[in-house]
Amino acid sequence: MELKKNNQALEEEQLNAALEDAWSRFVDNSCTVDDLNLIRASICKGEDLKECEAVLNRIWDESAMNDTPPKSKELKQYKKEAYRMYAKYQSNRKLQTHSNVSQTKGRVRKLFYSVAAAVALCLLIPTFYFYLQSKSEQVIVNEAMTLRGELKSFYLPDSTKVTLNVGSRLLYPNKFSAGERAVELTGEALFEVTADPDRPFIVKTERINIRVLGTVFDVKVYDEDMFSTISVASGKVEVDWTDGKALLEPNQQIKMDNATGHYERLSFDPDKTLAWTNEMLYFHRTPIREVVNTLNRSFSDIEIVLAEGDYPYLISGEHDNKSIETALKSIIYSTGLKCKKQGNKYTIYPK
Repeated sequence: MELKKNNQALEEEQLNAALEDAWSRFVDNSCTVDDLNLIRASICKGEDLKECEAVLNRIWDESAMNDTPPKSKELKQYKKEAYRMYAKYQSNRKLQTHSNVSQTKGRVRKLFYSVAAAVALCLLIPTFYFYLQSKSEQVIVNEAMTLRGELKSFYLPDSTKVTLNVGSRLLYPNKFSAGERAVELTGEALFEVTADPDRPFIVKTERINIRVLGTVFDVKVYDEDMFSTISVASGKVEVDWTDGKALLEPNQQIKMDNATGHYERLSFDPDKTLAWTNEMLYFHRTPIREVVNTLNRSFSDIEIVLAEGDYPYLISGEHDNKSIETALKSIIYSTGLKCKKQGNKYTIYPK
């Protein structure tokens, strides 16, 4: 019995040493497939990653004489992810809070630099990433964002094409589950969904969920706007919200008041409603406050504000997305409002 315990202890010691060597090679960008298998098995078992900590300690000790943060652009880019990994790491280790504040800050800094290096390594080695995605059950949430004045087109893991409008954000997994393909949207996006009868495609928003199998449709759900719209160009779309449900067919649209939840089912012209994908601005009886929101999102170097007052105006028209001056002149001309420019700021006043 004693011999068996000694053998188990020896095997555990050898395994820990092998894990530490594997983590060391991982951080040094020289790990093998066997190393990755060993590391993955340790993580899946929920172990406390003490071998990883030993490697991080060694890295820090070797650079103790140089407390200058890394200057690599990659490390800065992955700062947010590094902190997320650090928080998860601390949670797994269940460490007690340090009483010495300065010691804690040093610990955070130490782990951040080392973990950031590991994060950068993961994201900069496609072969390693492909291996994890194909072998691991872990699902990684990706984020696509556009700034003011920026459009972006890309493909999801199922080959669905997404065109993201200005000032928008889409969260999607690195791989979809066997039962559904779910993404989360803030802002506006055009989805050209790859047909898959066994896995519905679901767009989740704060107020509305959209479910399809294979179709082309637009979702507009900006937080600052008065209305949200779901517009179907082809196929069928099931729209679900707190107080109701609707099935939309081609050239049909749901327009919902974000404050009251009241909605209308409308017909629409896809060429005009989707004009933004060609960098055009199209308004059809759009409240002026929403027009101002759209203009502010569409131009990165200006600000438009409405002075206090009553603005019972609905704006219609189509403009190219190149000149803010032209768009504003058209609005002023059709409404009789006044506009004052100061630098890059435009203030609209009542009559």
